[in-house]
Amino acid sequence: MKKTKYGFMVAVGMLALVPFSFAGSGVCQAPTADSALELDGCESGDTLILREVYFDTDSARIKEISFDFLDQVSRELKENPTIKVAVQGHTDSIGAADYNMNLSQNRAQSVRYYLVSAGVNPDQLVSQGFGLTEPLADNATSQGRATNRRVELKMVGTLVLSEPKPSNIYISTFHAVPSELVIPVGSQVTWTNYDEISHDITFDGMEGSRIWTKGWKGDTYSLQFDNPGTYTYHCSVHKDANGKIVVKPAVDEYVTTESP
Repeated sequence: MKKTKYGFMVAVGMLALVPFSFAGSGVCQAPTADSALELDGCESGDTLILREVYFDTDSARIKEISFDFLDQVSRELKENPTIKVAVQGHTDSIGAADYNMNLSQNRAQSVRYYLVSAGVNPDQLVSQGFGLTEPLADNATSQGRATNRRVELKMVGTLVLSEPKPSNIYISTFHAVPSELVIPVGSQVTWTNYDEISHDITFDGMEGSRIWTKGWKGDTYSLQFDNPGTYTYHCSVHKDANGKIVVKPAVDEYVTTESP
């Protein structure tokens, strides 16, 4: 993108007077009480401070009050899948330098794990810890130390995405094969009917989820799954034509790491 005039980096909970360049076609801003996170105008080198990420004391465990905020971050990253960011952890100067370096790395890693477990492509994210080496304010004051304890998103590049490979299910002799299909988030599933009769396929527990009301021999239907979960379906006429789609996030569970 072509760079235009200078703006100011917007920090959550404060305004940091650190200039960055932005593209004229979009906005690069951290979320505030009045505005949402926007990344479509960000360029490599831009940095956003995430002030609403909180951890237990001397721990990399993310406090629950941060989850809604991180969910918003994950949604914006998923809407901008070509943006690659570094999740960067920083500390104040209290404690040993090596301890703070480990703590900042583990906290950045915890944020990365959370975002990936929420469906963000892991290739979009790297985690880095800087400990006390990059302060924004004077560590001699409590306010300065609070400013220096932070998590940042730094734009580090772009990704060239390849389309997820489609998965196929065929319905033959009134059975869905395979009856259970495990796929990653973002995959497309295609059903093909090999029976000389139609099937009426509906997903269980999903309003308006009838996907195939007149499928006949050779007919296909495709559906993309963008959210993790288990999706069961059945034919309302032929009870054996049923199955399950298990959509996995990029990691199986959210874990945290602790500093020594």
